Amino acid sequence: MICEKISIPNGFYVYAYLRDDGTPYYIGKGKGDRAWYKRRSEIKPPKNKSLIVILEENLTDIGALSIERRMIQWYGRIDVGTGVLRNRTDGGDGLAGRVVSEETKLKMRLAKLGKPKSADHKAKISNSLKGIVVSEEKKAKLKGKKQSLETIQKRINKITGLKRTPEQIERIREGFARSMERRKNKNVS
Repeated sequence: MICEKISIPNGFYVYAYLRDDGTPYYIGKGKGDRAWYKRRSEIKPPKNKSLIVILEENLTDIGALSIERRMIQWYGRIDVGTGVLRNRTDGGDGLAGRVVSEETKLKMRLAKLGKPKSADHKAKISNSLKGIVVSEEKKAKLKGKKQSLETIQKRINKITGLKRTPEQIERIREGFARSMERRKNKNVS
């Protein structure tokens, strides 16, 4: 079924990107508007959106992964010499429902520390946070979770191998506290 973005399929679905001659060049699994947008280093969707075809919809995550795998096997991959698809895997390796460990979250957070953000990026972040109201219960929980500088230092050293001084950690903590205070003030007004 050819599906324009305005009529996004229900649940998980399997989609194909078609060449002008009607042969598929990519098979994927998605949810929401996934089929219409390129993410990172992935294969680009066709400019002509009518060449995006929803093969199956209203599926479970596991069902969509299974059909994706079957369709990739059916059409074959160019990179391994078995067919016409530009897929780089045999499919079925989606990340929906992926649970990220606290250690990984901390690594990602620390990797972003100190990286300058453009004015446009800051505006997007600000706009995404507008209208978010934090309950008093959540605020109380957050207040009770303050960690000592030593604990933070140990976690950072263990995960990254970086040696941050207590002054650097305090600056990070103060910056976080200031941003939380600004959010709180925005929510009040």
